[in-house]
Amino acid sequence: MSIPLKLRELLGDWKGSNRLHLGEWGPTPIHESAGTATVRERIGGQFLEIAYTWEYDGKPQEGVVILGGDNKTDVVNAFWTDSWHMAHNVMLCNGSESADGSVSVKGTYKVEGHPDWGWRSEIAATDEGFDYKMFNISPEGEESIAVEMEMQRI
Repeated sequence: MSIPLKLRELLGDWKGSNRLHLGEWGPTPIHESAGTATVRERIGGQFLEIAYTWEYDGKPQEGVVILGGDNKTDVVNAFWTDSWHMAHNVMLCNGSESADGSVSVKGTYKVEGHPDWGWRSEIAATDEGFDYKMFNISPEGEESIAVEMEMQRI
């Protein structure tokens, strides 16, 4: 699988909004901030990198996801990390491309004293730019929105 064509069209610089859904874990259920993203090809066009920024409590945050595949299957592989959710760790994810060109990948992370939780990321081109959504998945399989980014070309 090469980089999905719809995502390849996202190369360039972006700005937009970031909504962090904290639910019962934070002082406000949804924390909003401005965000930026840079999308570029890597390793001779084999991979797509999305590097992004946002803020939490006035402190800059950043993250990166790198997507690609092996051209022999429809599997999309990714690694993801950011300074707030995954500090000092990376998450290996895999998933697939949908008929509309969007990508959904899933990985897991450890929660001390509990079974592993899941994390699903969805990246989709839109008429105005692209959306990058992230979802927490409980050990019981319940999925809830964690992050919503909406980006428009600069």
